[in-house]
Amino acid sequence: MSKAIQVVAFDVFGTLVRMSVKNHPYRKVLKYAKDAGRKPRQDDARLLMTQNLPPERIFEHMGISIPLDMLEQFYRELAEELTLLTLFDDVAPVLDALAKKEIKVALCSNLAKPYGEAVDRLLSDYDFIKCLSYEVGAIKPELEIYDDIVSKSESTPSEILFVGDTFLADVEGPLNYGFRALHLQRGSGQTNPIVIQSLLQVMNNIY
Repeated sequence: MSKAIQVVAFDVFGTLVRMSVKNHPYRKVLKYAKDAGRKPRQDDARLLMTQNLPPERIFEHMGISIPLDMLEQFYRELAEELTLLTLFDDVAPVLDALAKKEIKVALCSNLAKPYGEAVDRLLSDYDFIKCLSYEVGAIKPELEIYDDIVSKSESTPSEILFVGDTFLADVEGPLNYGFRALHLQRGSGQTNPIVIQSLLQVMNNIY
């Protein structure tokens, strides 16, 4: 018999948080570096999301030197993205319901440090276990980031339900680790038992 769910771990972007504007400032810096002669590396994206450093320090570490005006543009576009972040309408009701049931909530997401800081502000009314890639030093579906959820929540994998909108990182990876998982696909119309159309359906899977 399965153990009762003690923790619900949520992906962040596309699951809890909506991006109204996507300027892709990091992508533009990588493109600039490529055009300037720097050969892209396989781990570039991972490095951006696993370093707990200001962006310009990470760029330096990657051997990317960008002019001041471009760095200023990077921060303007980043600020616009972060300022316009919003929660999906189904987030607050689910987080409130989980709190009433005394079920722990974890945030587990692949993101660069400025996005994590913005999420902290956006969800400041709630208590979370944070397992964010730039703090952990690993990205989904690497085992280390799922280890972090288990360690910080003091739960066993079978007591953890993972919810997210990306199959590899939020469903396949967690299931392989031993978590339970739900794949959020808003408006998809799918009837697969692990697919949900709204976060409100999370509460039907707490048992």
